[in-house]
Amino acid sequence: MQAGQHVQRPVMYSPAETRTLDPQNMTTEPGILAQKLGEMDIFHTIPADILLHLAAQCRIETFGANDNVFEKDEPGRSFYMILDGAARVHDGDFTVAHMTAGHCFGEMALLDEGPRSMSVSATIPTRLARIDREVFFDVLGDHPDVMQKIVGLLTRRLRFQTDKTLEQLRKREEELFQLVEERTAELMAQKEEAEKLRRKAEAEKKEAEKQRLRAEQSERAEQQFLANMSHEIRTPMNAVLGMTSILMQKSPREDQMRYLKSILQSSEALLVILNDILDISKIQAGKLELEFTGFRLTDILEQVRATLQFRAEEKALALELDFDKNIPPVLIGDPVRLQQVLLNLAGNAVKFTETGAVKLVARALKKDNDACRLYFEVRDTGIGMTPEQLNVVFESFRQASGDTTRKYGGTGLGLSISKQLVERFGGNLQARSMLGKGSTFFFEIELKIGNEMEVEAATSQRDAAYALRGLRIMVAEDNHFNRIVAEETLELLVPDVEVVCVENGQEAVNRAKEEQFDVILMDVTMPVMDGIQATREIRAMTGPAGAVPIIAFTASVTQKEVKRCLGNGMNGCVPKPFKDAELINALMAVIKPELQPLSSAPEPEPAAPGPADNRLTFLEELTGGNPTRIRKYLNLYLESVREGVPRIEAALAKEDRLELRKVVHTIKPQFRMLGMEALAELAQTIENQAVEGIALEQLPENVNRLLEEVRASVQSFEEYLQQS
Repeated sequence: MQAGQHVQRPVMYSPAETRTLDPQNMTTEPGILAQKLGEMDIFHTIPADILLHLAAQCRIETFGANDNVFEKDEPGRSFYMILDGAARVHDGDFTVAHMTAGHCFGEMALLDEGPRSMSVSATIPTRLARIDREVFFDVLGDHPDVMQKIVGLLTRRLRFQTDKTLEQLRKREEELFQLVEERTAELMAQKEEAEKLRRKAEAEKKEAEKQRLRAEQSERAEQQFLANMSHEIRTPMNAVLGMTSILMQKSPREDQMRYLKSILQSSEALLVILNDILDISKIQAGKLELEFTGFRLTDILEQVRATLQFRAEEKALALELDFDKNIPPVLIGDPVRLQQVLLNLAGNAVKFTETGAVKLVARALKKDNDACRLYFEVRDTGIGMTPEQLNVVFESFRQASGDTTRKYGGTGLGLSISKQLVERFGGNLQARSMLGKGSTFFFEIELKIGNEMEVEAATSQRDAAYALRGLRIMVAEDNHFNRIVAEETLELLVPDVEVVCVENGQEAVNRAKEEQFDVILMDVTMPVMDGIQATREIRAMTGPAGAVPIIAFTASVTQKEVKRCLGNGMNGCVPKPFKDAELINALMAVIKPELQPLSSAPEPEPAAPGPADNRLTFLEELTGGNPTRIRKYLNLYLESVREGVPRIEAALAKEDRLELRKVVHTIKPQFRMLGMEALAELAQTIENQAVEGIALEQLPENVNRLLEEVRASVQSFEEYLQQS
């Protein structure tokens, strides 16, 4: 084989290693190539003749820009030297080094066929001299001393690279160790900070719970205080007012009359303050609800004028009334609270006006067949207010100034209560004023239009309720829903009533022994001890406790049931569900039998099952159309049946008659209190079937029908609540 010839060994290379040979350089002068090789450190000790022989066996290859010379992980079989051009050593997109003419690479392939550790690519058109491993050993095999030197040099280079790599690894290890320590310290600091925050949050949570309990205790103490104050102050105050009025009718001397008038005025002022404090407490607790009864607006306005007339005349003030004749004769609303607002506004106007006039205006802004929008205004020529005073005039316990409080008195609650009452009516109490030129307070509300029969019924009910004022009543009822309805109804109907609730007959007997009540409302069917047995035990007591009037709460008002109740010591019966007039009549019959009882309104036709409007007919009558109570009772019903329906389904699936009867009995009263009598009768049928031992397979049809009706009522009531 002559020098410079290209030796092809196709069997020794894979297709990936086949390179394009440059025909123009197939006869490159071996001497020139040998000279270039001799300049390389691994070949500079090779004798010239051997180096010339090696150069003659080299391949010359050309590569275009970005062509790969070889790729990472390919077997290494050749050593390369760049004759001209440039290349880069890289691992994917990461470039390790750049090489130009005179550089060599891949020398470790002369010792080992292991995979390439990096890839090499031409960066511009490049020529390479390639020495295959077989050529290297073939040429130098007969010169062991030369081979030894080259192998030794490559070994030292490999050792150097290995040491360098180890040094880099040790350095990286130290860096990682330091990084781990820093990160660990950082994490420990974060952990300590998190623990500190956790302890702080836990302490804040405990403090919040402590404050909540303190607030609840404070609220309970406040409510207890107000209840005690109501009872302890109102009772003697009513006696003072009553006795003073009696003495004034006994023809006292002139000086005595002056003293009596002073006592009367002071007592009335004290009673106003007490009522203000109780009202603001009820409003803040969300317990003050409006009544919805028939009334004549003219009566309210005349009553306000009559109440303030004497005070106005004493100050030589004109007290004028401007009443719009387009206002309907009868309206539906809360006449007591509306009169309280107007009396408060007009009373303030008279109090803070020394000369001039106070005018009370009532106008109809808009009227249709069902409702009328009203405008009220109280205008005076009094002391007026500055803009700063006007900004705080509706705040509780605030008055225009300290001088105002000292000169005119009062608690600073009247306007705050009036504003909140107007908001309960759906309006907004506002004011405009100029210092020294008077003030005007005004608001708009919308009320339904009523008729004369509603006025007569409301008047009779108010008269009867006033006769029952201040009663202390025990309600013995095991059903939570019924207890709430009874308690709220009594509190709305009877002024200053005190209601004590117990859940069974035994509790009723125990409370009757320990405390004095004016009347007991006793459910007939209760756990632990029923109402009949409880009545017998109370009647066996000596003294006033044994003589307390007892009225039966019963879902059955048949002649037989009424006779059984009366025969066991009860004084009367009230059907469940009861209407306001029925409850008042029953109380009047046992407390004030000498007074004419209310005549009950005719029973309405039963509502057919259907949409929420029909289902709610009875509930509207029960609550007098009070939307707040309607929503409350519907939510109580929904809460009860949502809990009861899954329990009924589970009891039916397990064939547990006892549980089925218990759950159905629990929710049955809610059906009656909402006027769903047919559903209550179905519930009673299911109870009877479970008790009487009828085969369980006969129950599913009734139970499923009950569940279907309950779900339909839930859907109707939920839609009503969303729309209201």
